[in-house]
Amino acid sequence: MEKIAVLVDSCCDLPEEYLEKPGIYELPMQIAYHDKTYLDRVDISAKEVYDNLPVEIPKTSLPSGESIQKALDEIAAAGYTHVISISVSSGLSGTFNFLKVFLDDDDRFISEGFDTKQVAIASGLIAVGAKNDVDDGKSFAEIVEHVKKMIDNTIVYFCIPTLTYLRAGGRISAVASTVGGMLKLAPIITCKADGSYTIAAKARGMKKGKKLMLSYAQEFLNDGDKYLLAVGHGADEAGGQSMFDLLHENNIKGQQEFLGQVGPALGVHTGPGLIGIGVVKI
Repeated sequence: MEKIAVLVDSCCDLPEEYLEKPGIYELPMQIAYHDKTYLDRVDISAKEVYDNLPVEIPKTSLPSGESIQKALDEIAAAGYTHVISISVSSGLSGTFNFLKVFLDDDDRFISEGFDTKQVAIASGLIAVGAKNDVDDGKSFAEIVEHVKKMIDNTIVYFCIPTLTYLRAGGRISAVASTVGGMLKLAPIITCKADGSYTIAAKARGMKKGKKLMLSYAQEFLNDGDKYLLAVGHGADEAGGQSMFDLLHENNIKGQQEFLGQVGPALGVHTGPGLIGIGVVKI
């Protein structure tokens, strides 16, 4: 009898209601300040990171070996025989490759690790699809194939009001962020096929940015597609809700839908005010 656990890292921004489900395990990223390192969502919240950004922009790093080992021990102790592991893009984080070492070395269960080539809510939606499959009683082999298919049928877009934080994190040049600030440009960031960031467009303000993200979702979806939909926001719930309303007004409605705060790890690099959408065809 297969008993399947789903393991995610906290950069996946898995919706709260899924984090509370039995059989879901989350590896906390590390948020490092000059005097102390915190575990993402364990001893620091996204709100606390945002509130402190004017004082200090912390560094982020992958889950520790200790927290990976602890999670795997918990999974084994709970009697799971199989593990589906969902990680954010290896082009943005070393988590997938580091975790693979532990999974390959652990003979207590059969495991399959996935580099989603995505980030935040998009990776989280892939994990939602995998957990739904587990709860629907699908076999490990069926879930593995479905996750591969979902990874190939996912989009994510983030519109951010300033390039300041991307520059501070070394993700973009000082010249580019200065020019963007002068022109009041709101860049729309997406993940390329290799999982690295690229700027898909530069909108003149967040309102135009939301309309552009709507058009990207419309281009991606065809009539009859079944899909999961998520909107993420950076300390701007009203902005997230207005993005949701815009999608709904244009008849974009997922089989399941989620609206939530993006996690600290993404927030550190983008700052407050971000609005993002993720869509996964299922």
